[in-house]
Amino acid sequence: MKGAFCHVCGQKASTQQINWKTFLEELPRRLFNLEHGFWYTLRELTLRPRATLDGYLSGKRTRFFKPIQYALLGITLYTLLQAFNPLDPPAVEGLREENELYGTGYAIGKLIGDNLKFYWLLGIFLYAFPAKLLFRKYNFTEHMVICAYVLGHTALLASLTIPFLSVPIMFNPFIYLFIGIMYFLLFKDPVNPLGTFSAVLGHLVMCVVIYFGLPILLYYVFN
Repeated sequence: MKGAFCHVCGQKASTQQINWKTFLEELPRRLFNLEHGFWYTLRELTLRPRATLDGYLSGKRTRFFKPIQYALLGITLYTLLQAFNPLDPPAVEGLREENELYGTGYAIGKLIGDNLKFYWLLGIFLYAFPAKLLFRKYNFTEHMVICAYVLGHTALLASLTIPFLSVPIMFNPFIYLFIGIMYFLLFKDPVNPLGTFSAVLGHLVMCVVIYFGLPILLYYVFN
C-alpha cells in the first residue's frame, strides 16, 4: 500500500482505532451514507430543482445522493420526528364501534399507518403514472427517479412543520403544497405558466385519488 489510499480498494492507508468516539462519529454516515452527496443534493434541489434533475437525468450523477435513499431518508426523518411529537386524538373508540363508515376509515387508516414508510415509497411508482401522462418530457423510469427525489425532498421540508402540525406524512397539507411547487418549478413552461399550473393541479388530484383510493379498494377486496 503506497500513498494515502490503497490502489486496489481505495481504503485510507492510515485508519483510526475503533472506540466510542470514532464509533459515534461514523454512525450517522454509516446509517445514511451522508458523506456521498446528501447535503449537496439537499441544497441543489432546494435552490435549483429543474437544473439539478435535468443534470442528473442527463448523466451528471456522481455528486448526488441516490434517489431511493433520498426518499427513504426523508420519510424516515419525518416519521421519527413525528413519533416524538404525536397527536393525541380525542376519544374515538366509541365512534369506531357506533359508526360503520368511521370504522372502515379507521381500519384503512391503521393499515396505511402500520405500513406508512413502505406505502410512501410505493408513491414513487404510483405518482409516476400521472406524471408521465401529464408531463411527457421524460420516460416512465425517469419520472420514477423524479418522484423519488420529490417525495424525499418534500418529506424533509415538511419535517420543519412538525412542531406546528404534527400529523402523519400523508395527511400533512404542506407535503402536497411542496410537491405542487416542485413539479411547477420542474416543468414550468415560460410561455404557458397557467397550463403548467393546471397540469400540476391535475397531477396532484390524480395522485391523491390513487394514493387514497388504492388502500380503500384493497380493503374492500380482502374484507
